[in-house]
Amino acid sequence: MFGNLAPTDIINIVNAVLYVLVFISFFFLPRLLTWQIVSSLEFKVKTYNDMVIKSQRLILKKIGTKTKLTKKELDDSVKGMMDYFVIEPDAVEPSGLANKIRQLTQRHDKKLDMFIDDITSGMTPEEKKNLAAGMMHTIGIYQISKIIRHFIELIKETKNYQLGMILQMQLPFIDKQVKALYASVPAFTNSIPVGDCIGPLYAATLIGDAKLSRISEGTVVAIKEINGKEVYILKAEGPGANLGNIDEAIRKIVSKNKIEKIITVDASGKLEGEKTGEVAMGVGFAMGPRGAERYFAESFLMEKGIPVDAIAVKMKPEEALMPMPLEIKNALPKIDKAVRAELKEVKKKAIVCGIGVTVGVGNNRKAAEDAQRVIEDYHKREELRKKEEEKKKSGFWKRFGI
Repeated sequence: MFGNLAPTDIINIVNAVLYVLVFISFFFLPRLLTWQIVSSLEFKVKTYNDMVIKSQRLILKKIGTKTKLTKKELDDSVKGMMDYFVIEPDAVEPSGLANKIRQLTQRHDKKLDMFIDDITSGMTPEEKKNLAAGMMHTIGIYQISKIIRHFIELIKETKNYQLGMILQMQLPFIDKQVKALYASVPAFTNSIPVGDCIGPLYAATLIGDAKLSRISEGTVVAIKEINGKEVYILKAEGPGANLGNIDEAIRKIVSKNKIEKIITVDASGKLEGEKTGEVAMGVGFAMGPRGAERYFAESFLMEKGIPVDAIAVKMKPEEALMPMPLEIKNALPKIDKAVRAELKEVKKKAIVCGIGVTVGVGNNRKAAEDAQRVIEDYHKREELRKKEEEKKKSGFWKRFGI
């Protein structure tokens, strides 16, 4: 082809072609990248929308005939609730922000409870609580899919593939969270304890057969002697999906008793490389930031000069929302050993708080044992399901002699 051309002419032609290709790619490569990014994001949005639909069906199935609404009215109510939102409080003047957050959180929970009351009839309070939690997480998946769809439309409109790249880089982390929310919906609606239940599960185990009383809204307490010390054991009231009001309960106990120490037991996000179910001891109030409750508890205890120690059970953030892994359930003896070690420096009185959601976890030893059986049965079913899927896959390939 280049037989009659001098080497310098061939080099010039090749360079010209390369310049043309670079010039074309300068215009078309961003569009190609944008198309690829948008396609992958749209696929994810479709997947998330399917999760929302399946979660809605699960909620509707759980309600079943326990409603006075017609099927269409019930469907419309559940779908209409997907756009439920909370406006974050104004933070221009930070003074009083924690009070605003707590009020908004409490109002959010109350509105969800009212909605479940309106669409159901003949359900137990525990079933309603679990249904409200399942609904909240379904709304979460829906809102995430809406936000991603919003950015997809922006990328299409502005042809800004850099924006798409930023979103695509965040997608693996978003995906983990969405899958955890999706897994939590059947867990909540079927009253299966999740990873975050480990604090209340331990508290119920520690309570044993001791007498219980309700000390604040959604919170129970039992007084028990452990190694010659009077220990107040706090947890959110189960087995409905409930976080309780630990802050108020602590205030009431401290106002009437000389408490020497508070021990909090809660789930904790683990680092990659750490094992799920590991137990660590530390200081501070182990509690998530939801509702600013930790802020109020810490402020009150700091004023009183009461030390707070923490026992953390390591797990991935998504494991906290998914049905409790066996490694976390099996950490109960380690937690007990850590709590008793922390109680050694107490002379007379202390408080042990089992922090976390109480879905499927009652308030005494028997309820704790029942919850552990539910967890074990769930994992047995999952193991059988996976084996069946593997058989089907292997059977499919055997047809082709592979």
